[in-house]
Amino acid sequence: MSKDLDLDPVTIRALEGRRGTAAYLRPMDIPQNAPPTITAGIPGLKMYQDPFLEGTTTSAYMVDVPKTTDALFLQPNLRPERTMMSAAHEAEHLLAKRQFDTGATTLNTMFDKLSDNPQSKDLRATFVQDAVKAFPYIQEKYGIKSAYFDPKMLKIQGSRAPNLLYEQLATLASVEAATGVDLTKDPYLRKNLFKNREVREIYNALTGLRQTRLDAKDLPPHTRIKEKDSGRISDFMESIGGKSYSEGGFVDKPLSGGSKLI
Repeated sequence: MSKDLDLDPVTIRALEGRRGTAAYLRPMDIPQNAPPTITAGIPGLKMYQDPFLEGTTTSAYMVDVPKTTDALFLQPNLRPERTMMSAAHEAEHLLAKRQFDTGATTLNTMFDKLSDNPQSKDLRATFVQDAVKAFPYIQEKYGIKSAYFDPKMLKIQGSRAPNLLYEQLATLASVEAATGVDLTKDPYLRKNLFKNREVREIYNALTGLRQTRLDAKDLPPHTRIKEKDSGRISDFMESIGGKSYSEGGFVDKPLSGGSKLI
């Protein structure tokens, strides 16, 4: 561990590879009103301000190397609400990193494995595209910005945007963590993004404290739990394959999958 920063050597080397040194980092306290994904989901979490992020479009990042220190690095002087949202986003990556030897990006393929057709990537691609289409509503309703929902990213990524999903999941989950709102129950999103039980069950399995054993059921992380029947006709129609009548910023982090800073 670095004596001053309380970080492991692998994390230090990753940070040094970016700036040549890690001495610029400033430890910071975890916000008192931080969501459970941060306070309970990641015991021993370290948070640091990174002055080099000032004036950039990156508000926060983490080092995506398994079995390293759980640490978040944030841009100084952010508004409290943006600090909370950014920390909640990166906390989602940390929760995933704790479960996979291959890092947080493994959530992309885990989405496929939890689907009704595990051999297909169709559901993942559809979710990513639907999320991009729904984001203008999310941005207006919940006041967030994210390049991961920009239509241009679909073209940049190519081949059905394979690396966008895990970032989109982290963003959506950070909105839930910071606002206390269950997005799967938002009427507009239930119609346009979380369209059926399969999608909602997978989303819930891959985000928040379902990435830990801290939920009431104490099931293994990323277990898909069957959604209870609400008694609504729209849910019944979904369950038999019918139509549901349920109504109701930029970043400079690479998305190639090769970077350890995400």
